[in-house]
Amino acid sequence: MLAQWGVFIAIFVGLWFLQIGLTVVQSNHFKQQFHEMRQQVSGFLGVGVSKKRFGTGAVVILVTDEHGQVTRCRQMAGVSVFARFREVSGLTGKSIEECRVAAPKGPKQIALNMAIDKIKQEQAKQQEVEVEVAAERIG
Repeated sequence: MLAQWGVFIAIFVGLWFLQIGLTVVQSNHFKQQFHEMRQQVSGFLGVGVSKKRFGTGAVVILVTDEHGQVTRCRQMAGVSVFARFREVSGLTGKSIEECRVAAPKGPKQIALNMAIDKIKQEQAKQQEVEVEVAAERIG
């Protein structure tokens, strides 16, 4: 009886370490994708995450030029640590407002809208800085 519990605990600990290892692999994949998408010289980057406690989640990395036109978009969706980023070429060349989903239904659409909101925030920050610089030049 005691040996059975030992085997059960050993299997549980082994699976736990396997999950930790696979989570680290997925985290490194995200970091690599984020770094690659950040290499654009000018423009904006937004990341949207839609995560549910149970069920599928999604991450969207959206890159635009300085005018708000999408230059690259990648999304990762799934339930397991085996999910990987995939290029979304259908959004390339569109403005971020054209890409926004009016009534998002799933995690991919929620994450996309969140990434768009992050880009809008960054655009607003840059406009504030430009106004301050212009005011300093005048004043």
